[in-house]
Amino acid sequence: MRPTIKNNKAMIKSWQKFAKEVRSNGCNLLNRLDEFPDSVLVSGCQRSGGTMLANIFAKSEGMVDFAWSSDDELDAALILSGYVDYSHSGRHCFQTTYLNECYHEYFEHKSDYKIIWLLRNPYSVVYSLLHNWKRFALNELFVGCGRDLLQEPMRSYYERFGLIAVSRLHRACLSYNAKISQVSELINILGDDKLMVVDYDDLILKKEVMLPKLYDFIGHTFHSDYSDAIRISSIDKARKLSARERKMIHELCEPVYNNLKVLAVEV
Repeated sequence: MRPTIKNNKAMIKSWQKFAKEVRSNGCNLLNRLDEFPDSVLVSGCQRSGGTMLANIFAKSEGMVDFAWSSDDELDAALILSGYVDYSHSGRHCFQTTYLNECYHEYFEHKSDYKIIWLLRNPYSVVYSLLHNWKRFALNELFVGCGRDLLQEPMRSYYERFGLIAVSRLHRACLSYNAKISQVSELINILGDDKLMVVDYDDLILKKEVMLPKLYDFIGHTFHSDYSDAIRISSIDKARKLSARERKMIHELCEPVYNNLKVLAVEV
């Protein structure tokens, strides 16, 4: 179902324009969440498999496949922010990794939504942030989340010279750490009856066990053919990292990941 556009505005077709037209107005990105009862929200750090899982849910029997473009998450962001007029009864799954610094918006909504937070090993995520993601997206994530983790003297260099003072690798590592660390506060406040943490590698390698658990958590019927959309090939990215990249990820990100992995549902 293609939505109508409010006030005859042109359709937003990029995250750059979304940042300018919507995000610049402040943390009002989940304005309409309560209008979609029993929603499923897929979140976590970007490049952690959120698009894959959200697509599986959205195409499940009994769910609404609302996407009208090739970027389902951007379509979800436009709906939930209220930028587009959209009305459709039924159960929805929205990918909400884009919230970044606005993750506290989850606490402002009392509707019966469920969050599945995908936690993925830092080697695969940082590789994707560096090599499979646009420069704008990494910079936006770093400014929204990662820069708060800068330590001296790098913080002073950044304040004086801006992004050029911080290497892309360092930006990616700090962004990863800041983003995945949000899940601790989320689960402490929302509880494990509303939020489930799932390790991406467990989902990929043991999909026959993990995917039914996810469907049980959201209270939706599982069919075995849903697992066909999960492919093991996506797990090899970490092997492509350089020695320098692996060293920084090991020192900065692996301890944070290991500390949070205990929150993930057991296989």
